[in-house]
Amino acid sequence: MLLELAVYLAGFDLLTNKVFRGEPLNATQAALVGLDSDRFVAVDALDDDARRTLRTVFLVLMGSLMAAGFLLGTGLRYYLTWILQRVNQALRLAMLERAVHLSLSYHDEAPVGDAIYRVYQDSAMVTNVVQNALIQPLTAFANLLVALAALTFFDPYLGLLFALALVPSLFAVRAFTTGLRRRSDRARRANSALTAHIQESVNGARVLKANRAEGAAFGTFRQRSLRALDRAYELRRSIAILNLIVFLLTATTVIAADYLMAAWVWTEAPTFGYGLVALVGFAAWNLGAFQAARDRHVALSGICVALAMLWGILQDMGVGLRRAFFLLDLEPGVRDRPDAVAMPAVREGVRFRDVEFRYRADVPVIKGVTFTARPGTVTAIVGASGAGKSTLMSLLLRLYEVDAGRIEVGGKDIRDIRLAALRGAVAIVLQENALFPTSVLENIRYAVEDAPMAAVERAAAVACADDFIAALPEGYATLLGERGAKLSTGQRQRLSIARAVLKDAPILILDEPTAALDVHTERRVLDNLGAWAQDGKIIFLITHRLATIRYADQILLLEDGTVVEQGDHGTLMARDGGRYRAFATAGETA
Repeated sequence: MLLELAVYLAGFDLLTNKVFRGEPLNATQAALVGLDSDRFVAVDALDDDARRTLRTVFLVLMGSLMAAGFLLGTGLRYYLTWILQRVNQALRLAMLERAVHLSLSYHDEAPVGDAIYRVYQDSAMVTNVVQNALIQPLTAFANLLVALAALTFFDPYLGLLFALALVPSLFAVRAFTTGLRRRSDRARRANSALTAHIQESVNGARVLKANRAEGAAFGTFRQRSLRALDRAYELRRSIAILNLIVFLLTATTVIAADYLMAAWVWTEAPTFGYGLVALVGFAAWNLGAFQAARDRHVALSGICVALAMLWGILQDMGVGLRRAFFLLDLEPGVRDRPDAVAMPAVREGVRFRDVEFRYRADVPVIKGVTFTARPGTVTAIVGASGAGKSTLMSLLLRLYEVDAGRIEVGGKDIRDIRLAALRGAVAIVLQENALFPTSVLENIRYAVEDAPMAAVERAAAVACADDFIAALPEGYATLLGERGAKLSTGQRQRLSIARAVLKDAPILILDEPTAALDVHTERRVLDNLGAWAQDGKIIFLITHRLATIRYADQILLLEDGTVVEQGDHGTLMARDGGRYRAFATAGETA
């Protein structure tokens, strides 16, 4: 940096005073550029031929230095970008991993769009902070000190004049800081809400079209987009006002310095740091000294404005960084115990013992549920919407922790089993079938990527999906649309069942698995699953369909989070005035 300044100042003197005005070089200059002292130093003035020679030397020297600086600067910038992008990639992976492992209690409250914005946008603040809070400020401060020292060597009054402008600039920066942080937080919250609305609108596109609500959705988007724009404008306006204040203060010193330096050039006053600046030909104030000093003064003004801009940007980065680390700082609500063990065999089945659970402290959802599901059986969990059926299965998967009681698998409390092992032993078919825009084969293999083709075909046969897969244009290689849009709802359900069967887990959870199937296909699928379960599998079936419930070995009727009746279909239907009988009768009537 000091070498760059020396070359810069020397260039001003060589071009302005020597080439243009013909002044002789000093001995140091002649030695550095390799010119004869008799011809370029020990003369009253340089002749035209000497000036042309010096011009050529100057151009070659400056061109070589600029080319070397360009290549070195470009290489360093590329290397820095390479490093920072990998830091950003590592952070995004860590944030997404943490978001995935957070309990559903967090995701139930937090909008999906907010998590997307944090992972995609706020995470970039870390690399920006490394670059803008470390590299750029250090470089700018170093340039500022070097330029200020150079001005002081020309004359202390120039350094003092500039230092006086820094005091009100620092007060202005301090006064703006709190407001910048507040406006940055508002802007990021507005953009997060906009991202969430976009995600909701895209996911609900079919519902919007079916209800002719596109106009209302677009109006909401426009409103939120304008709000985000206004918040961003408020932040940028504050930064611009701060920059303007700093610019006016430093520009005033440039004008005052021009007045002083013009007077010194007029009188050819000696420079203050004679022994140092004389090395580049500025022993006294001349045109070259004026241009060199003025250039440093203008550069100082620009550095101050750039630092003010950087300070405003750093406030925005700090807010984004806080939002990014908020996600990283969250601890998963469900974690492995230090002494957690591997998944035991399920020979003793799955047992719920007086299980209680609340989403909120004052609202119990599951109350004293006790039952046992044994290997080779199908347990149907039925009841009205909101009775707690899906919540029971979420507790079995430890998506939430029970508030009281315990759940045992193979005689072991699930809290003592490693989480990955527990969930690896459970296959799920949800009511909303999650398919991906890849091939049919990759969707079925989602949980078992290296499953042999024979196993895939057997799983498809159990799910009665083999017939329609064979009819697809490219069979198992057929690419599905987003969320399996190219398939019917029933076909998507059968692919989800095939995926769960291929996993060959000892526990299978079916949440309304046949809701979109015709009666004939439903019977085939349930018969196949029943036969598949005989090999020591435990199946939980959540459904409202009476035809499906009849396949169960035991039925649990839930009302308001409590098991009010339990038994097989025949036994429960035989109870006069029984609640299950009333439930089933109402279902048949409906």
